[in-house]
Amino acid sequence: MDLLKSGQKLNLCFQKENNIVEITCIISQVLEDRLVIDLPPYFMRYINYLEVGCPLTIKVFSKLGTIDFNTVVISSPLEDNFSIELDYNALKLTPGKDIPFINDIELMNMKSDSNTMTVKTFEISTEYIKFYCDLTVNIGEVFDCELLLPGNYGTISFKINVTEVDPVYDNEYTAVYSTMSEENRQSLLYYMYLYSNNSD
Repeated sequence: MDLLKSGQKLNLCFQKENNIVEITCIISQVLEDRLVIDLPPYFMRYINYLEVGCPLTIKVFSKLGTIDFNTVVISSPLEDNFSIELDYNALKLTPGKDIPFINDIELMNMKSDSNTMTVKTFEISTEYIKFYCDLTVNIGEVFDCELLLPGNYGTISFKINVTEVDPVYDNEYTAVYSTMSEENRQSLLYYMYLYSNNSD
């Protein structure tokens, strides 16, 4: 997998009781069938969920999109480095053309002052969101948003701050979350967790 390189950021996602937990890590080494990652200092609070054989979802952030794997822990996090085995049969790249992924498109209502517009998203993470917009949006603008998830996943509310306009496509934007309640964050994590695990 040429998209995986040492130094890249990845997130480990797993279910803890009724919540979805996300741990942000850094790739230390890329081997043929596994990744070696550096865990953050606070990982010890989740040690019971990082034992050999515990199922995880891994999300790696690349320039071409988010790469998702269903993964299996194959060595103890008590070692110097933490290794995970990659399941290439469960790989998904979002966005991507060569690898199948869920075709649902999440709509988002954006409100600024008295104006409301509905846009289409094309990449979602727990740190940022990317969307298409036919109207001009400026870097630094702040919007109150409602993300309309497909199916019965519900609606998530938050504020975003627009941080980037695509240098090639003027109608594609990136924004970071400036305000999101813990309840809505958990709903987003849960949706992304199921989204990954239900993808072929």
